[in-house]
Formats: sequence, C-alpha cells, structure tokens
Amino acid sequence: MRKLLATASLSASAILLAACGGSDNPSTNQPGTGATAPVTNPVATYLPAQGEQAAYVDTRLQLTFDAPPVLATSGTFKVYKAADNTLVDTIDVGSTIVSAGGENQQVLPYANTEIDQIGKNVANLTQWRYVYYQPVTIAGNTATIKLHDGVLAYGTDYYVTMDPGTLAGRSNGAPLTAITGAKAWTFHTKSAPASKTAVTVDDNGSADFRSVQGALDWIMANGCVSCANAADAKTITIKNGDYDELLFIRNVNNLTIAGESRAGVVVHHENFESYNPSTGGSKTSAQTTLSTVQGATRRALGGGRAVLLVENADLLKLSNFTLKNTHVKQTIFNNQAETIYFNSATLNGSRFVATYMNFLSAQDTVQTKGWAWYYQSYIAGDVDFIWGSPFAALFEESELHTVYDPTGAALGPYSGGYLFQARDAYGYPGFVVLNSTLSADSNVPAGSAYLGRSGGLTVANGYCNTLYTGGSFGNPNLGCDNIAFVGNRIGPHIASAGWFTQPANSPLPDPSTPSAAAGWRESGSMDLNGKPLDVTGRSGYASTAADLSGVSARGKIFAAWNNGAGWVPAP
Repeated sequence: MRKLLATASLSASAILLAACGGSDNPSTNQPGTGATAPVTNPVATYLPAQGEQAAYVDTRLQLTFDAPPVLATSGTFKVYKAADNTLVDTIDVGSTIVSAGGENQQVLPYANTEIDQIGKNVANLTQWRYVYYQPVTIAGNTATIKLHDGVLAYGTDYYVTMDPGTLAGRSNGAPLTAITGAKAWTFHTKSAPASKTAVTVDDNGSADFRSVQGALDWIMANGCVSCANAADAKTITIKNGDYDELLFIRNVNNLTIAGESRAGVVVHHENFESYNPSTGGSKTSAQTTLSTVQGATRRALGGGRAVLLVENADLLKLSNFTLKNTHVKQTIFNNQAETIYFNSATLNGSRFVATYMNFLSAQDTVQTKGWAWYYQSYIAGDVDFIWGSPFAALFEESELHTVYDPTGAALGPYSGGYLFQARDAYGYPGFVVLNSTLSADSNVPAGSAYLGRSGGLTVANGYCNTLYTGGSFGNPNLGCDNIAFVGNRIGPHIASAGWFTQPANSPLPDPSTPSAAAGWRESGSMDLNGKPLDVTGRSGYASTAADLSGVSARGKIFAAWNNGAGWVPAP
C-alpha cells in the first residue's frame, strides 16, 4: 500500500445568500395561515428569478450583491414544496455535519460542509455516492448554493427561505440579511425532457439541464441496465461552459458524453484524499468509518476522492471536453486526487473509451479497471497519475504529461514522479502506451521522472487474482506489473533507468524479471525529435526493435475481451 503525501487546499469556504421580506409567521420563519400582505423583496437579485416558471430541477440557487457577501458560521437555507409546505431540502452552513461524526482533524474546516447523496431519487438505484461538499460558494458579488442532488421534481412549485444572519450584504444599496415567508422567493420547475436517451446540458443557455449530474440522473433513471431501452445508444451533449460538480454513473451501458469543444467545456471539482478519503464506491448509506489523515481522523463516507466515479458500465464514451480535479498539492494534506475512477471490471463488459479528452490533476489522475481505450487524449499529473487494475488499458496517440510538483522540494531531493503504478489483472495485457508522447513542464528536471513504479502487489499474495471469476490464470510469470511502451516519443524528464527500482524505497515488480510477454517492457522508443532513444540503461525489458508484437495494435490488446470474442474500438 503506498503512502502518498502532499496536496491542495479546498477552495476557501464560500459564502451565501440573503434576502429581506416579510413572514406569514415571523416567530418560526415558516408559512402561517394569517391574512397578511404578500411578501416581496424589491432589492434582491435571485436565480431562479422570483416567480420563475421554467426553473431547472438541477438549478443552483444564487443571490447577487453590491459587494461580496459574508457567510456566517451558523444558519440554514431551506426549500419547501409550495403545495403543502413540505420541506424538501436544508443546507446548514454550521459545523454540525462534521462535528457530529466524531472527527478530530483540524486542517479542514467543519463549517459550510454538507453530505451529498449523488443519485438520490434516481429510480432503479439501490446504492449511491456519498461525499462531503461545500454547499455555499462566493464568486465576486454572487453567492451560490448547491442543493443536495435530486431533491427537486419536475413541474413543481417551490419557495426558499434563509435564516436571519446566515448571509449578509447589501443589494442595490439596501441590506439583504434574510429570506422569510412563502412568497419572497418562489419558482416553478420545468417539465421533464422529451427524450429518455438524448439530453443537453448548458450552464447558462437553453438546454435540458444545468449540470452534468442532472443529465446523468435522468439517463440512469430512464436507460439503466434493467430498463426497457437498456441497449439503446444514449447521449449527453455538454455545451461550452464551466461545470463545478462531482459526478456518479452507475448501471448504464452505451452512453456517450460529448462536449461542444475540448477546451470550452470544463467539468471540474476539488476533491482529494484528505477531504473524501479512499478511492471510493457506491454505498447503501453514508459510511461512518474513521480514516486517519494528518495524524487525526476523518470520516470515509464511501464516495471517494475522484471527480467522476463510474460503476457497472459498458461502452461508456467520453469525448471532446476537459475533466479536471482542481486540487493543488500541499504538504499538509494527503493529495491523491483522481479525475476519473472507472470502477467497472467484468470480462465481457466494462468497456470505456475516451477520445480527444483532457484529464487534469496531479496525483492519481486516472484510475481504471476493465477495458479502457484513451485515444488522442491528454493526461496530466505527477505521482502515479495513471494507475489501477485493468485487464487492458491502451493509451494510443495520446500525450502523457508530467506536471511540476510544488511539494517535491519540501520532501527531499526533487522527484518528477512516476507515470504508472500497475495492479493489473493477472494474465492480461495491463497498461499499454502506443505511439504516444511523454512530455513534461519545463521546470521538471531532466532525469527526475520514471515510467512507473510497483505497488508491491504480487500474484502470490492473491490480490491480482481477485479480479477473476474462475478459470485458469494461465502463465504464472504474467504478474501484476504489466506495462508496455511501444513506439513512443519520450522527453528528457524520464530517467535513464526508465523504471523506479530502488529496493530501499520501493518494492520490486511482479514479475521481477521482465520479458517480451510480461512485466515492464519497452520497444521502439524515441526522443521528442523522433530519434531512436538509447535504452541500454533501462531496468525493465527494453529493445529498439519492435518485438512487442502482442501489444502493438489495438485489436491485439483487446483480443481477450469477452473470453476471446475481442473488441476493436473506433473513435
């Protein structure tokens, strides 16, 4: 088990809303039955606008002030269904959620923290993703509140309240400190999308949804693996914009998520090990297990540290957008921070495709299982930034970019990190990099980075065998550390030894003696100008001849899919 330090802080605690207005029952801030004048707020700028008749079910609530508002350390925002005054959501900016869990860590704030159940109210789901998140954020003069996932329904009237003093500021010169009553801030949600299999997302224009997760909830509810249209092609189209959110996909096949443009669509969030511990997975309820971080304890709710968590999916395709974990490493944190965790592993399914994508983070950027193909994509990171337990994961005509680690110097002699840490399914191709480029930031020193390092897992300890469902595991020399580089251009940041094998600091790979068929392998490597690279000092199996024929083409790498039926993905 590796121990990885360093990290980034969560964006500063956010701030939020306030609005003035009368109350039917001012003693409780709940609607009453008295015959009072309608509550109005002539100074507030709301989103959804007061009286909006076509609000989105995944809308963010916003208030705009004359200057950045101030968020208190206590108070709540509440959303009620207007028809019967049913409370549908509460956002508490206090510290009760974290402090009630028995945690004693101090480096992360307790206030302005909620637990989200991503996928809540999605028909057919029996497990959900549970994560901590900051519900109230401030950008300039605008305060934004993210409600819990899935709490609003289609075609329904709602109203919003805010406890006095929860958020304070001025709007149009007047104080804005509370929202009370059933009429100060009201809105009606729009009808459900017409299509169950093709929807659009836009952060500010006309679309079916405002968030990517809103669209995913709709697809999971209407196109799940047990639904009538389970095999139908499904598409989520994301328009150019900024989408700050954690994502969850479960029990959906044949789904394409496509962006309007690779640089123009940015889906991102700050999430990392110290904030949401562990790689994560869906759960039937939020977990209460205390995880040790920074010498203290933090609850591991179960949802993990990735931006996107995928489970039980086949033929999922991401195309033409940027997926980013915005965590910046700091030495006070544990900095593991995936952009994607493809947590799906079956021999006859679990296919994942990424074309023309950007995956940006630092430590553990991409974690994968199953059968994965990354084509003409850009993956950036520093420590083990591609890792996992795949049957086969191919990076073809892509760029694997090592970023400078701001914590590197603080931890001793600077290390440029490691591209791969493999824990491959025993007896399968594992990770393959084909006709790609290995580049680095200009301030990453020459010879400071490595192609990969071992996680210290072996076939003998049984770990790799857990990925299989019966049958022979074949040649015992085919181990967990299967990584092959074929026909790549490699920058000077990669050390002449190629692979990290310092026994005092890192375990030896399995198999410990590589060959053309297994272990750490390399063939046809070039420098960035296309000149053959001298690999005589490599500690893995290296040759300038194209002798890794078994992993030299897409069809060969995925030939074992579905018990030999094979899979040849196309862009």
